[in-house]
Amino acid sequence: MQTPFNFGRTVKSECFTNREQEIKKLSSNFQNRINTIIISPRRWGKSSLVEKVAAQVRAKSLKVITIDLFGTRTEEEFYNTLTNAVIKATSSKAEEWIELGKKFLKSITPKFTVELGDKHNVSMELDHETIKKYYKELLDLPEKVAKEKNIDIVICIDEFQNIGTFSDHLALQKRLRSAWQHHERVTYCLYGSKQHMMMELFNKQSNPFYKFGELLYLPKITEQKWISYISRQFQKTKKEISTLQAAKIAQTVKCHPYYAQQLSHLVWINTDKKVTEAILFQSTQELLDQNAILYFKEAEDLNNTELNLMRAIAKNEKQLSSRDTIQRYRLGTSANVIKAKNTLIDKEIIDIHNGVAVFIDPVFELWFTQHLGN
Repeated sequence: MQTPFNFGRTVKSECFTNREQEIKKLSSNFQNRINTIIISPRRWGKSSLVEKVAAQVRAKSLKVITIDLFGTRTEEEFYNTLTNAVIKATSSKAEEWIELGKKFLKSITPKFTVELGDKHNVSMELDHETIKKYYKELLDLPEKVAKEKNIDIVICIDEFQNIGTFSDHLALQKRLRSAWQHHERVTYCLYGSKQHMMMELFNKQSNPFYKFGELLYLPKITEQKWISYISRQFQKTKKEISTLQAAKIAQTVKCHPYYAQQLSHLVWINTDKKVTEAILFQSTQELLDQNAILYFKEAEDLNNTELNLMRAIAKNEKQLSSRDTIQRYRLGTSANVIKAKNTLIDKEIIDIHNGVAVFIDPVFELWFTQHLGN
């Protein structure tokens, strides 16, 4: 029997839970040409949300293009990825693919590569000098195609914060903003797994993408929603779990979407008919063991002050710079606290919620408390 829980890849409809308000908002933005920036910690379901909405709104007159910049390291790769995605998504066959490229990129002579097979795969390669000279034409390509075909296009770019790592990234951001803000038939949805970097790109007034679109913050899915979902998935597969046990799963991972699915899966595969407390404990330890190597590596890269500050945060200390906290956790000085906190934020180990420092990864917090929390 196949597991009713999904993690490690985008979540499909049967495993998708809650997010009704976010689905409604994003769907409305896509259809009303409103640019959207999605902000949330990593593994909170941004990609799954975008895919679900994209599937709902796609039509002959509305094309949704998804691009992942995870492996994109240079500005040249970015332009090639964007251009190929736009032409390919708005063409029905290889011949049209090539003709579209020639028609809208008249000043450019790109290199086309055709891979023969059941489906002819066509790709276009633009060299550095061409991109440098004709970048504006490339950035305006989606708008030209949309107007020519009388369609709307939504371009969804995952791991968008990666452009911040390119050389001369500020100049690129200015070019993108300058072109994209004038597009009438193309809407942009930008999101990524590095929350701190995304906030820097879109919330800082001095940056080109400030006020580029509507910010959509993904809140936690509530514990009650998780209880209903977990209970329903167990029931569908003829396995029994109590409301309290479903609640314990949600509470253990602090309602984190990825880990709620993963821990539920572990409990499910360890259960023949009925969940027990022993199975819950065993499954939680398995979850910790599966991530232990990564967590050990993360902890090894931290100095004593950073580790001590994490101990204070794990103990729910609110006044991290107070004399009592500094003495109790051997943090040295308030300047040390500020430096350590900024380092942990930059490494996306902690975040600040309502003025309070918290772990971003609840399973890391649980592992840290067990192994290094004393």
